Parts: sequence; structure tokens; C-alpha cells
Amino acid sequence: MVLRGRFEHVIASAFIVLSFLFIAPRSAAKEDKPPEVDAPAKVKPGMTALLKSAGKGMRYFLRVPKNYDPKNGARLIVFLHGSNMNGLAYLRSFEAKKWCDDDILCCPNGENGSDPFGANNFGFESAPLVADVTEEVQKAFKSTITYVGGHSQGAFLTYSVILNYPDLYRGAFPMAGDCWMQNEPNLWEDKPEVMKKQKEIAIAVIHGKADPAVPFSQGEHAYDCFRAMGWTKLRFFAPAKLNHMFMLAPIDEAIDWLDTMNGRNESKSRTLAAAWAKDGEWGWVWSAGKAMKSGAPLQKAAEDAAAKAAPAMIDGLNKAKPADWIPKWAEFWRIYGDSAAAKPLVAKYLELRDKQRQTAIQLFNESQVLFRSDKSADAYKALEKLRDEAPYTYQAYFGWKWLTEKK
Repeated sequence: MVLRGRFEHVIASAFIVLSFLFIAPRSAAKEDKPPEVDAPAKVKPGMTALLKSAGKGMRYFLRVPKNYDPKNGARLIVFLHGSNMNGLAYLRSFEAKKWCDDDILCCPNGENGSDPFGANNFGFESAPLVADVTEEVQKAFKSTITYVGGHSQGAFLTYSVILNYPDLYRGAFPMAGDCWMQNEPNLWEDKPEVMKKQKEIAIAVIHGKADPAVPFSQGEHAYDCFRAMGWTKLRFFAPAKLNHMFMLAPIDEAIDWLDTMNGRNESKSRTLAAAWAKDGEWGWVWSAGKAMKSGAPLQKAAEDAAAKAAPAMIDGLNKAKPADWIPKWAEFWRIYGDSAAAKPLVAKYLELRDKQRQTAIQLFNESQVLFRSDKSADAYKALEKLRDEAPYTYQAYFGWKWLTEKK
């Protein structure tokens, strides 16, 4: 286990924290138990049912909206519950909040649990099971687009699902979770064809700053993992007063953002893009423009902004110390990385990252061994060497971050 930053947490903690909703974790009342059916096609519009996937046997709850039209199809939302919970509790929470009323809503149950209406848990090997359920529902219904989200334990799993099965999803909204160290996005650096698919997935990270169950630093780390890998379709929702309660989270706002990244609802997208332009969020404007049928003006405005920002970034890379330009580059890449103006700079950066990667891995691992041996002073020296000798790498971003947090 790595010892710095978010790595200080025990990985297994993701599977023991309680996931607080407005209702306490409990078995569903008898009258609230949906019927069990043996195939998703048997779930009629307006109906909720319990199923078991024909492939890998994961149980899941499926709600088909009342107005579902098989000709037009509907958006599919796959949502993963927190620890010691079940998919039905979250499905009912979506309905109580009137989130996604017109969507097909699929809420799997973790495979670790005997009562589908009681306490269940996911594990480190749950991603293939969730992917199997997703494919089963996609085959049974016309899904116009598929998003996956999760709360707490389900958020940890969400990151695993999208990175391992990027063909199935176009957006993700994990809340109150983090990336497992065995599942961070840099692990696909040798598989550019897979990374290209992964980066097409828009990710809305949600984590309340007042969360008492999963520290805010873990959500911040997950966001940083994707930012350090050059994700442009990336947003961090971090409400100051939000605790661990799922039903208080900005789920609807996150889904609106995902829709805009994917070219859905052009009228709303234009309104949102105008606000983002004022805030300097040109990466979102660029992605919205690309996704829209008539988004060329938005892309042009984003390109103009990138052309103005690029010279200062080039100057910084050439003249500034790594400690100064590393954080600036992370934001430049996120905001302007898809633009034509930034492409030559990104290409050169990635070329140097590839050359420095082995050195970075060696120094990063060396620092972790020293931290585990209670040799913090030497560990920080290794991080300084990493930051200065391999500044273009994923590991250097975290080395810089931990050095700035050093007390």
C-alpha cells in the first residue's frame, strides 16, 4: 500500500463504511418488494422488478419508465449502491427525488449478500458482473446513451467499471469514492487504444467537503488522477456543506453536465456553455461544441481562448522550475487539451512523459519504501528528485502535490 496522500487510507475501508441516506439501511417492507422476473424484456413500462443476470448471475433491480417508447428508446442509468445496502434503496431514492424519471434505471446488488432486499456489498471483482448486467439491459432495450454512477463503495467500483469497460459507458458520476491504487488511469499508458476510449467518457466527480465517512481528500485524489492523465471531460462537484448523504448530492446537475458533454439537449447545452465561457472553462465549451450539431461557434471561441493561453504555458515550460509549472500544466491540459492550439504542446509533453516514465516509477516506488520504513526525510528527497528529474510524468504530479502538503 502506498503511504502518501489519499493512499494513507486502508483500501478495504471502501467496503466497510456505511452509506447514509435519509432512510436507514434495512430490509424492504413486504409491500415494497418488486416481483422477480427472469428476463429484462419482461419488465414493462412503469414497472420495477428484481432480476438475476443470465450471464454472471448478479442480481439487479430494473425500472422501466412509464413513457418508454421502444422506437425512441431512453437513457440508461446504472447506479451502484453503498456498503451494506441494496439497489432498491437507491432506486427508490432516485424516484423520491424525481431524478431520471424518464430513464431506464438499473441498480445492481453487490454479490456479497444473501438477501436481495437487505444488506449487500460489492467486491474488488465486481466490475465484470456490473458490465454483464449493463450489456444484458442494453440488449433488451433501446438505450440512447448509458451512464454509470455509484455512491461510496459504489463510487470506488464506478471508476473500475469505466476504465475496464469503456465501450459500455459515455458518462460517469461517482460520489464519495476514490480510485483503487490497482485501478488508476495511468495503468493503461501502454494501451493507447484503450486510453482513447476511456478519455471519451465524461466524468463528474462528486464529493462533499463535509463528508465524515469517506474523507474529501479521497474524492480530490480521484479527480487528480484523471486530471494528471489529461482528461478534458472532467468536472469536480465539491459542495462545502455536503456530507455523506446521497440524496443531498447534486446528482441532477452532474447528469446535466454529462448530457452536455455528450450533445444531448442542445438548448440547455448552449445556456450552460455560455456560463462556462464566462468562468474560463473552455474545455467544457469545446466538448459541448463538438458534441452539438451546430456547435462550431463554441469550438471556435474555445480555440481562440486556447491560442491566447498557449504562449504563456510554453514560456512556463521552458523557463520555470518544475515546482512552478507542474500544477499550471495540469489545469492547462484539462482546459485546453483538446484544442488544435494545444495539440503540438500536448504531443511534446507526452513524448517526454514516455521517456521519463521508468525513472519516475523507480523514484516513486523508492519514496514509498522509505515512507514505510519511517524514513520520511529521505522519502521527501526522493520525491524532490522525481519532481525535478521526471517532471512530465503522472508520478511527478503527485510528488509535487505531496511536497506542497509537507508539514
